[in-house]
Amino acid sequence: MKRKVIVIFTFIYCLVSCNEKPSFSSFTYPNGRTKALILSYDDGTIQDIELAKLFDKYNLVGTFNLNSKYLGVTRGWPQQNGDTIYQKYVPKDSLLVIYKNHEIAAHGALHKNFIGISNEEILEEINTDITSLEKLTDRKIISMAYPFGSTNDTIANLIASTGIKNGRTVNDTYTYDLPKNYMIWDPTCHDSKVLDHLDPYLELNKQQLSLFYVWGHSWEFGNKERWDTMVTFCKKIGKSNDIWSVGHGEFTNYLLATQNIQIENNQILNPLDNLPVWIKLSNGIQKLYPGESLTIKQ
Repeated sequence: MKRKVIVIFTFIYCLVSCNEKPSFSSFTYPNGRTKALILSYDDGTIQDIELAKLFDKYNLVGTFNLNSKYLGVTRGWPQQNGDTIYQKYVPKDSLLVIYKNHEIAAHGALHKNFIGISNEEILEEINTDITSLEKLTDRKIISMAYPFGSTNDTIANLIASTGIKNGRTVNDTYTYDLPKNYMIWDPTCHDSKVLDHLDPYLELNKQQLSLFYVWGHSWEFGNKERWDTMVTFCKKIGKSNDIWSVGHGEFTNYLLATQNIQIENNQILNPLDNLPVWIKLSNGIQKLYPGESLTIKQ
């Protein structure tokens, strides 16, 4: 008799539990991850070829910000000490080969400093870059890095009017926080400091979303010690299964998609024209497809 009571109680408990609505906890990155990595590299010099291969080797995604007017040429850059550094840029017809697995983004057609030129010149720099890169790659360009990292609120708002969704600066935060303004996106650190942050980020165990954002220039890897540092970084972080390596544009689109999720009363709805979004519920991680809704506990 006692065994029958236990069986009946267990059955009722399971029935109630199975029908109990889950509660919403938070958004996650794809597959339940809470950590992400963006690798953003500027200019489009010939050294991007080896860097992109390194990323490919360890299944990492890069964002390469290109100066379209310099593609296929060698350009001299005068230095303050009187010297001139000559940079060779990747060929126009090689973009889809070099950056096959990576994001291509804008960096100003001629790498002009946006602070000190007119709004008309800024728009010409960006629109020319976007048009050229889209024509060469048949890809939508939605990301950019500011030439010299120079920007302000006025410039950021102007750039946003072109359809660009994010703009990276060179103002290192040394944190893993998400930005408050996508158009003035301060990175975590320059790649010369990546090893300082590698182990702390790998060991990070927080529920809220975080981002390790690295930036740099592939031409700086002419220094063997710097290149070896990057190889070490890519090899180790590429083995991590709990970090989402992603292009800046895809990452931005995902964050925007989470903002489109509608949570009202006891319903959570992903609009039909939105991206799939992963959510953390009291009973586990769930992928919410466009047009899908879910009843949750209030």
